Amino acid sequence: MTDLLMGIPGVGAVYPGIHVCALFSGPIERDRLLVQFLQEGLRHGDQCVCLMDELEPENMRQRAYGPAELGDTSRPGHLSLHSAPDAYLRDGELTPQQTISQLVPVPASTIEQGIPLLRAAGQMSQAPFGPGAKEFSAYESAVILILAELPTVFLCLYDMRRFGAGMLADVLKVHSRILLDGTVLYNPHSVAPPAGPDPARAAVLPALAGLRSDRGPGDDQWPSLTGAEVRIAGFIGIGMTNRETAHELIVSPHTVDAHLKHIYQKLGIHSRAELAVLSFRHGSPSD
Repeated sequence: MTDLLMGIPGVGAVYPGIHVCALFSGPIERDRLLVQFLQEGLRHGDQCVCLMDELEPENMRQRAYGPAELGDTSRPGHLSLHSAPDAYLRDGELTPQQTISQLVPVPASTIEQGIPLLRAAGQMSQAPFGPGAKEFSAYESAVILILAELPTVFLCLYDMRRFGAGMLADVLKVHSRILLDGTVLYNPHSVAPPAGPDPARAAVLPALAGLRSDRGPGDDQWPSLTGAEVRIAGFIGIGMTNRETAHELIVSPHTVDAHLKHIYQKLGIHSRAELAVLSFRHGSPSD
C-alpha cells in the first residue's frame, strides 16, 4: 500500500498496523479530526468504520463524503457509522466483544477482491470504570490483536473533559503515539495492556475468522489434524493457555507442547493467533 496517510494535520505518512490515540476537548474538535481521518480513507478506498458518541450519521456521512457530486457510488471507499454507547456499553458496562464485532466488519467484497485496508475510529464512551479496569484492557488488547492480523489503521479518541487523570494515565501507557493539539507525541515506554489474552481473543477472533475466510495457508491441511490436535486447537481458539489445555485434557503440558508443534508444521503456521483464527473458522470442538 502506497500513499497511505492519516489525513490529520500533524500526522504524516502512516503504515498498516499503526495505532494513534487522539486526545480532544469537545465534539467540535473531535468531529474535525474524524472528518479528516475518514475523508482520507474514502479517497484511498478503505473500509472505514467509526463508533462515536452523540452521533448524527447523516451529518457525518455528508461531511466525510464532501459535496454531493463526490459522494456517489463511484467513490472507492466504504463508510459505516455506529453509536459508541450502543457498541461499548450494555447495562452500564463496557462490552469489548460487541465493540470489536462492529469495528471489524465483513465487507461484501472481501472474498472477491481481498481484504481492504480497515480504517477504524472509536471514541471511548464514558463508562463506570476506574483506572486499570479489566474491560478497558480487554478492548485495547483486542485492538492490538487486530493490528497484528489485518491491514489496519486505528484512531482511538478520548475526550479529556470526560475522564479523570487516572484513566487518561492508563490510556497513555498503552499507546506509542498520542495526538494532542495537532502534535504527535511518541511514547517509547508504551506497554501492552495488563489484561491477559483471553478476553481480547474472545472479542476479536470470530470477526477475524470471518474476514480471513478466503485466506490462510493452513486451510487445505486442516483435515490432516488428529482428533487430539483438533481438540487442542479448539481450546487455543477460546484463549486457553497450554497449561490450562493440559489440565482440561488430563495430559501433561509437555504433551500439549508437542501436539502444538505438530499442528504448526501440518498447517504451515507460526503463531497461536493464526491457529485460533483457523479453529474459529472450522468450528473446532472444545468439549
